[in-house]
Parts: sequence; structure tokens; C-alpha cells
Amino acid sequence: MKLRALLALLLVAVLAASCGPSSAALKRSKKLDAAGLGYEASEAALDAVEANPSNTKALVQAKLLGQKEIKKIGNEFDKYADANEVVGALESYVRGRNLVERAAESNVELTGLEIYTGRFAQLRQGHVGQLVAQADAALGSNDFSGAQRLYENALRYDPDNALIRSQWRISVAEPLFRQGLQSYKIKRYRTAYYQWVDLEKSIGQAYKNSRQLRDSAVFYGKVTVGIRDVIAPTRQELDLARGLRADLLSNLINTQEPFIEWVDYNEQSRFASSTQPDFLLNMEMTDWQEQPGMASRFERQGYRKETVKVKDPQTGVESNKDIFHKVTYFDIDYRFFVKGTFLFNLENVRTKQVVSSREVSDFREQIVATAEYTGGSAASLYPGTWGSTSEARATDVISYNQKGQLDQRFRTVYNPRAIDTMRDQVRDGLTKKASNVLFETLRSNTFLP
Repeated sequence: MKLRALLALLLVAVLAASCGPSSAALKRSKKLDAAGLGYEASEAALDAVEANPSNTKALVQAKLLGQKEIKKIGNEFDKYADANEVVGALESYVRGRNLVERAAESNVELTGLEIYTGRFAQLRQGHVGQLVAQADAALGSNDFSGAQRLYENALRYDPDNALIRSQWRISVAEPLFRQGLQSYKIKRYRTAYYQWVDLEKSIGQAYKNSRQLRDSAVFYGKVTVGIRDVIAPTRQELDLARGLRADLLSNLINTQEPFIEWVDYNEQSRFASSTQPDFLLNMEMTDWQEQPGMASRFERQGYRKETVKVKDPQTGVESNKDIFHKVTYFDIDYRFFVKGTFLFNLENVRTKQVVSSREVSDFREQIVATAEYTGGSAASLYPGTWGSTSEARATDVISYNQKGQLDQRFRTVYNPRAIDTMRDQVRDGLTKKASNVLFETLRSNTFLP
């Protein structure tokens, strides 16, 4: 049996591997090659290698098709170069270079393209110069999108040219930098800040004095938000609300929003503080419902099995015989239900206006299914149906195949501690929902432009 199970597992593993992404990409590569699409077939073979680097067939396919395609690209490059079709020759070489570089990332070495490098360098010199001249002219006339497109085209042929890359950064960064300055001038500090952040992400470094301007935007645009104590109608809800408030405060602080300083503004801090925050976060536990241990009892029909010894009157031989007695038992469902509703609003202290007011709710429902039988051991009890306890009928049925389900019900025990777990789950759900809604509000331009 163990050997059969092992062989079955190996068969499943082989079938899974044969249907995996690597095998699918390899099949696609073969179909593309048969259709005469060599470059696409080479890329599909590399897809297979990337999906499974240990796929030997994919490695061989990528090597063979790649070398074949490099040779084809070399001939195409010479053909275009001899015909003085510079752009066509350059594009052919770039396609080959991209294929070689991608193959190298998968440890597949493709050779043959290096013999065309010298001629490629000669051809690109004049063409790249023309592209750069056009891009410089576009940049000088503030046509930043046109300049960016031309510089990117030039970088395709000369990716290591530091001067072109520097000019490309200017064409990308300058419009974003100016947008940030415009937002800064009209006191939309957070908008300006993130425009400069996007600028630095797009070019991979700071531009001009963008870092200093970001710090200045935070200095002038930063606000303080005081988190008040949670209002709750009962002691139990107050205890739950305190835990929720602590978790919510932790989540808000972890957002690391540069324009918001969170202040623990409870009643004690409120009376001790000499200054007020710019905004107040008021919170209230408006509803908390618990319905623990509501039991529903359902009478069920069943059979109690009794094994007795009987003697054959003719032979005198004793044997065991199962006799089934019609009985009743009870299915019992204990239903737990916990629901909480949490209201919060963000108030501008200076204007006394409510910036945002939202309510979130969460609930958990759990049913513990057990059973009860007072006629003896439940191990001898079988579910079934019968019409009368005093006579046997054709419709009487013993459900042998449901015995395991019935035993499972008897093994399940009502545990009142489940309500404590559900309280924590509802509280965590309220914290998560309130955090998400607050994050959405705080990131809105209506809160901080």
C-alpha cells in the first residue's frame, strides 16, 4: 500500500510538472517556431526557463532558437546597413541585444552579435546625434513630452550615454517640478509634496532643490490630529472601546503620514495641554449586541443497536445478532452572535466643522452543533427514520452512512469561551474597517490639499 501511495504521488507530481507554466511556455515556443516566428519562439523558450530554471529541455530550446535568431538578426542588420537603411539596421541590432541580455539573465549564453558591434556604433553615431539635436530643440521650447520621447529613442541605441540620460531626466522632471512649485505657491502643500515625490521616483534621484522644497512643504502644511477617548454607553462597551482605540491609534501612527502628527488627546491630556490640535477625532461605540448561547433543540429519530447472543434451535450453535430499537435523540444548535457599530468624525477645531463622519460595523455569528441522548451510550446510536415504535414498516430506514456525522456532533461540546474570541474578532474587524475609512479620508484632498 505504501509503495502504491508513493507511486501515485510521483505520478501526480509528474503530471503537475507537465501541465505547469514552464511546459506550457515550451509548447508555445515550439508552435511559434513551426510557424516561422523565430524571435517570438525564442522569447517563449526563455519564458519557460524563467518559470523553471532546472527545465533542461527549455534550456536547450532557448539556446538553439536563440542562436538561430541571432544569426538571422545579424544577416538582417547587414542587409539594412548595406542598403543605407540606418533605422532598420539599428532596430535589428537592438532587438538582438535585448534577446542576448534577457538570455544572459537566465544563464543562457548567446554569441555572434558582438561581431556587428563596431558597425552598429558607426551607424548610430549620426542618427543619435540627430535625435539629440531634435530633443534639445524641443526641450528649449518647453515641449517636454516631445523631448522625453526623442531622448528615450536615442537611449535605445546608446543606453550608456550619461549626457543623454541627464537630458532625459530634465525632460521628465522639469514639468513635474514646475507643477509642484505651482501647487506650493497656492498653499497646496501636500499636493506639491507628492508631486516632487513622484518626480524623484520617475528619475531615480532628486532634482534641483526638490528635497528642500519637500521639507518646506511639510513644515508649512503639517497639522496635528488629537484622538479623543471613545464614548460608550456601558462599562463592557467602554472596556472594548479602549482596546479598539489603542489598536486604531497604533495603526494611524504606523501610516507615517508626513503631514499629520497624531496626538493622544484623552481627557487627562486634554486638561493638561495648553494648546489644542488642529483637528479632533471623536469616536463613539454606538451599538454592541451579544446573543450568547441561544439553544435550539430538534427531536430526531434514530436506532439503538443492541448485540445479543442467539442459539440455533436445531444445531445449538450460538452467534451474535444485531437488534435495532427505535429511539429518539436531540440535535442541539448553540448560536452565538456578536455585533458592534463604531462611529467617528473628524472635526476642524478652528471652524467647528465636521470634515468627515463615518460609521462602520462588524459582526460574527457562530453555531456550535452538538447532540443529546439519554438512553445510554451514543456509540450505539444510529440516525434514521421510522413511522411507528410499535410496528415495523417498509419506510423505516437506518442511515448507516451518516453514523460518522452523528458521532461528530456528540463529540462537539458547547464552550462559552467562544464568545470571548468573537468579541476580539469583532473588535479587530471594527479597527480594520475604521482604519481603512480613516486612511481614505486622510488621503483625500478635501482634508489636506
